[in-house]
Amino acid sequence: MTNLFSKSGWLLSGSLFIALVLSTLPACQPPALESNVRLECMQNTHVHFSPGANWDSLSAIDGWQRRDNGRVLTQSFAVPLYSVRPTVTAEITLRSAGDPWDKSGSLMLLPEGTSSLLDVGFTADTLEEFPGIALRQKGSFTDYAPAIELLRFITPFGVGHFSQVQRLNEYRPVYIPRWEDSVHWKADISHLWEALGDTMTLGVYLDTWTSEGYTLDVEVRFEANPATVVPAPSRRTIALVNTSKFGSEQHPFDAFSRSALTVPINLNETAYNAVLHYTATGHGGHGEGDEFIPCEHQLTWDGDSCLTFTPWRDDCASFRRFNPSSGVWMDRTFWRGDSLDERIASSDLSRSGWCPGSQVDPVQIPLGDLSSGVHELSIAIPTAQPFSDSEMNFWNIAAYLTYEAH
Repeated sequence: MTNLFSKSGWLLSGSLFIALVLSTLPACQPPALESNVRLECMQNTHVHFSPGANWDSLSAIDGWQRRDNGRVLTQSFAVPLYSVRPTVTAEITLRSAGDPWDKSGSLMLLPEGTSSLLDVGFTADTLEEFPGIALRQKGSFTDYAPAIELLRFITPFGVGHFSQVQRLNEYRPVYIPRWEDSVHWKADISHLWEALGDTMTLGVYLDTWTSEGYTLDVEVRFEANPATVVPAPSRRTIALVNTSKFGSEQHPFDAFSRSALTVPINLNETAYNAVLHYTATGHGGHGEGDEFIPCEHQLTWDGDSCLTFTPWRDDCASFRRFNPSSGVWMDRTFWRGDSLDERIASSDLSRSGWCPGSQVDPVQIPLGDLSSGVHELSIAIPTAQPFSDSEMNFWNIAAYLTYEAH
């Protein structure tokens, strides 16, 4: 196994593979890499719900620490050093291990050097003071920072585990030659290169409530870029908000039904070419809830509107090949003057910003140059509905700011 230096000078080992063979390295200082690195973070890793196990103190032999009854996994990885910002790609391959439902999931980056979900997000007595939702600052000092989502994904109905079940072929549309064995997602996260730091702590969240759960492969790829005459400006990243239910005692976030969410941000320097990255998906509520009802989102920065849009996907039928265990029923349609019964699957239905089997890319909102000092982000969803036992409405919202530092 090849060992390579990380940004901090620590050795990279374990499941790290190098595309090129390095020449002899001087012992005094670790050099930058000019080769491609593939970091295999998960290999056929089982993620499932098991409340009977003492998950909150369990670190398995694969190095991943489990929390929230096995639904949240975290592990730290050394980051390779490059003289020029590399192209960084996150990839996930998922298969059902027996869970037949569609579930939300996330590959996230936990902040270093400040309190995070690992400190305050998993116990009931700290949730009121640190709800694990928004950035918390005291002057220029960051007291709490939420997770940055590298890739949000939605599991399809039963891909892999149910793809070979013979009886489910009766539900397969004629235009699909076969059920897929897995689903694969990929996201370019090169703009977060500096945020990864010397050692990145990754988190994987999967909202499964079954003991069968899923199996995942997770990779982070680093591709070397050639040296440039003018180096690219250094980028900073500030995590602003994440409302996903990562904590075992955390309630699904339905506060948008009562008021807007505001996040104050104190910039200690001028932020050049600032970009707000915003991810939104609505869930729950059955047929009349926020998952199936379009809801407009209204974002303001320092009181000025910066984005008004409705997260909505009406192309979910294009993911049908990943959804063998989706419920199916007949619907009446008309063709050439005849009345026909046509099959429709639950996975075909339009939803609030997602489809079963899809990844959810953030909306990028250019904010221009921002002066140092206090700013405020406000997120309002005026038609959001409250959470109840019969209609479990909630919104998973994530936002972070990136900018150039000169």
